[in-house]
Amino acid sequence: MKTIAMQIGFIAACIGGVSAVLGVLYSLYKLAQRIESAIGIDARGRTISERMDKVEYQLWENGGESLADRVNEIGRNSSETAAEVRIIKQVMLQLLAMPPELVEVPKAKSTRSRTRVPKIQ
Repeated sequence: MKTIAMQIGFIAACIGGVSAVLGVLYSLYKLAQRIESAIGIDARGRTISERMDKVEYQLWENGGESLADRVNEIGRNSSETAAEVRIIKQVMLQLLAMPPELVEVPKAKSTRSRTRVPKIQ
């Protein structure tokens, strides 16, 4: 009875060992496929070097076409807008601080002309 139990245990250990080795091999195969897809040629036929050149092109200023150039332009526009808002705020605060009789508000001219419609009798 002991010999049969030992034989069954040995067979189970062998099957478990083979399964573990196959699992490790399968995992390495999948890892190699992922590395190949990342480093190899993509669907458009570009290599990793070509793709990295495109990314690098966007990182540094190059005369208006890179991401860095666009961010710098947005920063300049933001600074200009902030300066204009400060000026408008100062003017408005000065107008509000003035006495009402000194503030002259121009009246808008009407663009419509009145025409008299004759009455029908």
